Amino acid sequence: MNIFYFSYFSPPLLNVGANRSRRFCQYLAEHDHHIVMFREGRAHRFAHIEHDNNTVPLVDSLAVASWNIDWCWKWPTIIHKQCYRLRHWRSPERDGDIAKRYWLIDLHWGWIIPTLKMAWKKSRIVKPDVIVVSCPPFSSAFIGVYLSQWLKIPLVLDFRDAWSQASYFVDSNALNWERRVLQQADALVVTSTADHDAYQRLYPDKLIRYVPNSYDYILDHVSDNHDVLTIGYSGTWDGFRRSATGIFSQLAQCDFPIRFINIGDIQSEMMSLIHEYQLDDVVKMIASQPKAKLNEILAQCNVLFIQKGMADQGKTDTHLATKAIDYVASGKPILAELPEGETLSFLRKYATQLFEVSVSQPLQYQQQLQSLYRQWQQNKLLVMKPSSEFYACYSSEKLAYDFTQVLKDVTTYKFAESIKT
Repeated sequence: MNIFYFSYFSPPLLNVGANRSRRFCQYLAEHDHHIVMFREGRAHRFAHIEHDNNTVPLVDSLAVASWNIDWCWKWPTIIHKQCYRLRHWRSPERDGDIAKRYWLIDLHWGWIIPTLKMAWKKSRIVKPDVIVVSCPPFSSAFIGVYLSQWLKIPLVLDFRDAWSQASYFVDSNALNWERRVLQQADALVVTSTADHDAYQRLYPDKLIRYVPNSYDYILDHVSDNHDVLTIGYSGTWDGFRRSATGIFSQLAQCDFPIRFINIGDIQSEMMSLIHEYQLDDVVKMIASQPKAKLNEILAQCNVLFIQKGMADQGKTDTHLATKAIDYVASGKPILAELPEGETLSFLRKYATQLFEVSVSQPLQYQQQLQSLYRQWQQNKLLVMKPSSEFYACYSSEKLAYDFTQVLKDVTTYKFAESIKT
C-alpha cells in the first residue's frame, strides 16, 4: 500500500504522539508499505528535538511549516480582557479559555492549507491507497477529510485522545466538528476501552478499533542506587491536569532521606514550586530525553510516580496514560496519584506493586511514602515481571500489526464497494 500519514507531532519530536507515529510508520515500512509522512516542521514548545535521529528509517518524511496564526487568538484575547477592565471588572475566564473561542477547533489549524498543498502535489507522484491522520491536534483531521474527498480514497483517523468524549478539557462545541469529520472517515482508531465504548455508542455504523499505545523498553534490572529512596517521574506538568503540588507538599514533610527525579520540561513555575517547598536538595530536574535514555534514568529509580488531576465536570478519566504502560513493563513499584478511571483500572489489573494515594487524603499519602521507605530499607522494592497477558496485549509488534489490519480492512472494503458500483 501507498500510505499518506499525517502526524503533526512526529519524529524528530520526542512526545507520545511522535513515538506512536514512529512505531506505526516503521512497522508499515518494514512490511513493504510505502509511507509518506507529513509532519509539522517548526520548532515549538510541545516537545524537545532529538538531533541524533531526525527521521524514521524507510519513511519519506516531509516537514510542513504552519502559517503563523497567533494573531487570530492573541489579539481577541487581549481585547476580550480589556472590555472587562473598562468596566472595572476582572474576566472570570482563564486566558486559555478565552483564546479557545477564536482558535477555530484548536491552535494548530494553520497547518491545514500548507499541508493540503504539499499533499496534493505529492499525490501526483505517489498515488496513495489510504490516508491516516493522527489526532490531536484535531484540526489535522480536516486535511484527511478534504484529501479523501478529492482523491476518492479511504480515511482512517487515529484519536490518541478522545475529542467530543474527552474527560479533560471538555469542549461542548467539539461534537459538531467531530460529526463532520467522522462522516467522511472510514475507520476510527482509539487508545482506551472507555473511548472505544463511547464512540461505538455514538457512531454505531462506523468501524471503531481499539489500538492502545505500547511499551517501548523493559527495565529488567534492579536499581543500582543504594543511598536514598528515589522516586522517578517522566512527563510534563501543566498546573491543572498534572500538578506537582500534591507530591511536593508530601515530600516536604518526609523525615527520612528521599529523592525525586523529574524528567521533562524544566519550567520556571516548576522551579518556583521546588523553592516554595524547600526541595532544592530533594528534587532533581532533567530535561526531556529520547526514549532509550529516559528508560536508563528510570531504571535507577526505586519507585515510579504517575499523576493526573480530576476529570472535568465530574466525569471519569477515560484516557489511558502511555507512561502507565511503560511503568508496568518496567516491573517496578508504582506510586499512583490518580482519579478513578481508565489509567487507574489498568494499573490495578497489571501493575505488580501499586501504591495508591490521593491529595484529598494527606495522612494516607504520607503513610504510603513511609511504607515505601521501610520496604526500600528492607530491600523489598524489587523488579517483578508483569503477567504474560500484559506482554501479549501491549507489545509494539502486536499493536502495530492491529493498526495495519485496520488499513487493510478499509482499503479492501473500499475496493469491494467500487467493484459493486
